[in-house]
Amino acid sequence: MAGVNIRFGLEDLQAAVSLDQIAAAGADLFPLMDAIGRVLVNGAVERITVTNIDPDGIAWPQSFRAETFGGPTLHATGNLARSITSAPDEHQVRVGSNLIYAGVHQEGAIIRPKTAEGLYFMLADGEEVVVGEVTIPRRAYLGISTAEREDIADLTVGFFSGLLDGGLH
Repeated sequence: MAGVNIRFGLEDLQAAVSLDQIAAAGADLFPLMDAIGRVLVNGAVERITVTNIDPDGIAWPQSFRAETFGGPTLHATGNLARSITSAPDEHQVRVGSNLIYAGVHQEGAIIRPKTAEGLYFMLADGEEVVVGEVTIPRRAYLGISTAEREDIADLTVGFFSGLLDGGLH
């Protein structure tokens, strides 16, 4: 049976060195993950403090406090925005908050009373109310927007291009 063979080899020593650098960088992406974490933290903080728009571009329902007194939703004290951090390692980055209520705002929730009397609380305007349940709407602040996705792609290309150019490690 007739056949054909093609053989490729690295005759250029610099190409072999560059590929070794890329392979080594792929084993430890900590610098890239750290940079991506900063992009994602900045995006989450901007959503909380300025835009009140989720990563998909959908505006959040305005909170009663923001409606009554002004200012951005989820930013009465600034604690949530200040709590957003990133934890990079050599293969991934985790971004989030350690505040107990952070998940409720990210995903939304329905709060029901433990007793038959209902939920008693004071509104931001000082009015006291008793209700059967409270629905906290989803106001996603964590995620990757289109602009952040582009920034991450640019960082990734820059990281690996820098290796080929003898720059970034």
